[in-house]
Amino acid sequence: MIDSGAMPAKKKASKPEQDAYSVGDRLQVRLSAGRIVEATVKAVVTKTGGVRLQVSFGNETALIYLWQVVERIR
Repeated sequence: MIDSGAMPAKKKASKPEQDAYSVGDRLQVRLSAGRIVEATVKAVVTKTGGVRLQVSFGNETALIYLWQVVERIR
């Protein structure tokens, strides 16, 4: 086998499985005003721009991006 000297292609790391959220999960999320609330996942929405979560907290609901999740509450 002839070594071409080229570096092997790096594979993109797959997302950890902890980012797979499901209905009923309890999360701490950061809202647009910077407020952090405890919320429950009501729906997982897949769009062309990526996955978003519909969460409910108090008597309100919000459609949030995954980067807004602070941590999962067990």
